[in-house]
Amino acid sequence: MPRPIRFRFRYAAPADRVYGALVDRSYLDARLATMGGKDAAVVELTSDADNARYVLHQGVGAEQLPGSVARILPGDLVIERTETWQRGGPGRYEGTVSATVRGAPGKIDGVLSLVDVDGGSEYGLDGEAKVDVPLLGGAIEAMVAEQITKLIDGEARFTEDWLAR
Repeated sequence: MPRPIRFRFRYAAPADRVYGALVDRSYLDARLATMGGKDAAVVELTSDADNARYVLHQGVGAEQLPGSVARILPGDLVIERTETWQRGGPGRYEGTVSATVRGAPGKIDGVLSLVDVDGGSEYGLDGEAKVDVPLLGGAIEAMVAEQITKLIDGEARFTEDWLAR
């Protein structure tokens, strides 16, 4: 059964400014350099004021993997993450995120939101982690959901610092 992922983060900046950072190449490069893992890279990026799509490769070295994951997926993990964004109206953006691990029987899918709220904006992710591995799938899904939440929180804090520069 897929494991739900729910995350919210409040920014002091308005949604238009946060969106502008999220889809900026220099921001994405800096974020990946800081927290993207092994061999992280922006593979594709198209963006304008109303729409964006980007594909990122992020890596996790084999030495950083929990034993249960390393037994199923030997070697380094390469995560391909795709995000899309579109303006839904003034101060409102909606999007999707999907991530897969090369050679792994699972995926992460979610819906993104970025909306103006009093004094700033709120970023949201509502998604799920699904791992099709008999007996261990649920435990791996729980670990993936926890790690994704930590990653997204770190990225949000990086974004907050980026906007404060």
